[in-house]
Amino acid sequence: MNHVRVKGEPGFVLHSRPYSESSLLLDLYSRSYGRIAAIAKGARGRKSPYRGTLRPFALLTLGWSGKGEVKTLTQGEWAGPGAALVGSGLFCGFYLNELLIKFLHRYDPHERLFERYWQCIHELLSDSDQESALRYFEKVLLEEIGYGLQLEHDQTSGEKILPAGRYRYQPGVGAFVEQTDDQSGVGIHGESLIALRAESPLSQRSQREVKQLHRAIFHNLLEGRTLVSRSVYSQLYSSDSGAKTEPYAPQSTSH
Repeated sequence: MNHVRVKGEPGFVLHSRPYSESSLLLDLYSRSYGRIAAIAKGARGRKSPYRGTLRPFALLTLGWSGKGEVKTLTQGEWAGPGAALVGSGLFCGFYLNELLIKFLHRYDPHERLFERYWQCIHELLSDSDQESALRYFEKVLLEEIGYGLQLEHDQTSGEKILPAGRYRYQPGVGAFVEQTDDQSGVGIHGESLIALRAESPLSQRSQREVKQLHRAIFHNLLEGRTLVSRSVYSQLYSSDSGAKTEPYAPQSTSH
């Protein structure tokens, strides 16, 4: 790999962990380069310019250099006010980061997904419609990694999806008009598929149905791997009936 030197790149910290005596090993997400592994040397030291800066959900101006798989961080500055996610929004943010880490390869840029990620962080901050924000981030992620949903036509007849129709969606195939005794795939109303395609606000029923649909798709793609953010959220909020936004719905025994 050739030696690279990057400056002034917008990005985020997805994950960090201590490295050696005073450094951090970072998983970064950048707009033009995708996920980057980098070492922030001395970042845990009291006099480090990175101290308190390299945290999740804050848009940063990043720079790095090196020729190996793991780069050396040379720039890490706030590009704006830090995003102080709290409560369920914080766990939703960790869920977004975990999805990116699990499904994106390193050095594989997805600028559209980067912009949707930043938009989703803003929406989690505003607490306006967290459910729709999560579902539409998931939608764009699936499209960017090659698993976009077929949301326009009934795969049997070729007819357009009807708002009042009741369908079964089979991951990897598409939607079919629901038949009596047909329990294959995921049951979903046409209005939910249409809203998902248009990225319009989701009704409560559509939120539940789209969550269940995405759950089934991600369950297949994870191939037995688990989402830590989902497990932690469930443990903390299982007794809290007021917790309104669950980043990743629990698995159902019916599928």
